[in-house]
Amino acid sequence: MMSSMPVVTWFAEVLDAVRDVWAFRLPDVLVDAPDDAWPIALGVATLAALSTMIGHSVVYAINHVRGLRMVAAMALGVGYNVALRLLMATTISVLSWAVTGFSAIGDEVGYCYLLALAPLVLSFLVFMPHVGLFLGRVLEGWALLCMVVLLSPTLGVGLWAALALAGGAWLVTQVLSRVLAGPLASVSSRLWTLATGHDTYLTARDVLTGAPFVPLEQRERHA
Repeated sequence: MMSSMPVVTWFAEVLDAVRDVWAFRLPDVLVDAPDDAWPIALGVATLAALSTMIGHSVVYAINHVRGLRMVAAMALGVGYNVALRLLMATTISVLSWAVTGFSAIGDEVGYCYLLALAPLVLSFLVFMPHVGLFLGRVLEGWALLCMVVLLSPTLGVGLWAALALAGGAWLVTQVLSRVLAGPLASVSSRLWTLATGHDTYLTARDVLTGAPFVPLEQRERHA
């Protein structure tokens, strides 16, 4: 467990897990000590989250969004990103239990999902002009394939079954998120205006992608 694991050792194991997942390999912790997988999985997810925030911060800086507005925009983006991740994780868990005859343990699906976020450690690249959003989609697709590779041995199913499971979870998540994205975008734009006194136009696409959104006056100024 992490309480008895030196921080340096823990961080080294997190980086090892990231490299293994990038190469579509099962991390050593899942093979040798699956009961200790949570600290490593949480470390991978933390690196992915920090990388995403760094990328978004650069986007805000480029668009001259600073101070309180940057903090508020960052908080809103993180909130939506977490909500999308929880929706995807919940969907995968439900489908996993159904596919395995309710024999899958929730923890196993949970740490597999977090470990599969390893490609998003490169999310800081979303700040790159013109190709940032494309790279973001590539990283998301890579993460989905990593999920397939991790779920297959963990749940004891074949790769095709794991692919169907992950693909089905992605499809259900996309349908549900698209149903909710429009209303969430409208409410969020209104709350932003009330809180900061500045207009913004948060689209359903912004919500669905978890992309950083920029206040309306900044978008117009730099269009």
